[in-house]
Amino acid sequence: MIARRLAGAGALVVAMAASGAEVPPPAAGVVVGLTGRAIVERSGAAPREAALGMRLEPSDVVVVERGGAAEIYLKGGGIVHLRDATRFEVPRGSGAAPAAGGRARLASGSIAQLESGLWVLNDPAGSLLVSPMRGDGAWVGGEGATPLSPRYEVVVEPSVAFLWSGGPALARVVVSLHRDVVWRSEPASSGAPLRAGGALPLTPGEVYTWWLEPEAGGAPLSAGTPFRAATPEVRERTKDLETSLRALAETPEGAAAADYLRLAHYTGSASWTKVLELASRLPAGEARSRALDAAAAGLRLDARSAASLAELLGKGPKN
Repeated sequence: MIARRLAGAGALVVAMAASGAEVPPPAAGVVVGLTGRAIVERSGAAPREAALGMRLEPSDVVVVERGGAAEIYLKGGGIVHLRDATRFEVPRGSGAAPAAGGRARLASGSIAQLESGLWVLNDPAGSLLVSPMRGDGAWVGGEGATPLSPRYEVVVEPSVAFLWSGGPALARVVVSLHRDVVWRSEPASSGAPLRAGGALPLTPGEVYTWWLEPEAGGAPLSAGTPFRAATPEVRERTKDLETSLRALAETPEGAAAADYLRLAHYTGSASWTKVLELASRLPAGEARSRALDAAAAGLRLDARSAASLAELLGKGPKN
């Protein structure tokens, strides 16, 4: 699957990469964030568990169970945030969505970005995950604790490091795969990478979701944030690139050239955290600004959060 730039607001257009595959009809909504358990009720069909990227039809009812949370992107209506034992009916029209029992609200500054470009993260059967293609006014889910990395991107390393800001002094990272929790970290503080290492082996090509919870457990501190483990082919290309650039990067005149080559590779791989880290090391200029904007848009971070992540990444070891 690849995403096609949209010419007009309000259209959900996806180009199918597989030969002979049909383009799915426009969705009335898409589940773009999910923590805990939610059910989708559809007229004439048995209730189904909600899943990240699930397409929603008009009049579908999303039921979020107690302790859960969901974010629903509505065609023409921005993002609706559902929290803790909430029922929400997808509107029939494309206008602004009604509140769900007084608990749902529309996120400001998100509609234009979401409708001007979509990135398809995983779509084996017509489901979508979306991300704005521009950085201005990008939406950041959750208040207090904000997941910074990985976000809406491809992780090319065999393991993953988590970064977040805000929230309590100590929190746990929780990771799920196919609705099952596969890893829960020890309590850790924000502002420093939490490396899962071999405790969380990533299956190539799979989409994972992570969120933060209090040290002692309880209601989530943030919405679920997806990332995708790179395919074996992307991992192999990344390994070959880094090996070939190692000698070049060790020379003063070659270090900048190596960074530009890396930047092209990681941009093409949608590895936005790596793009942000590399762009932050470039000299001031148009290339640096464009790369930083692309990384912030891919990560769906506002300018301040993107700058905070870049600063945290700058404290870590360089390639």
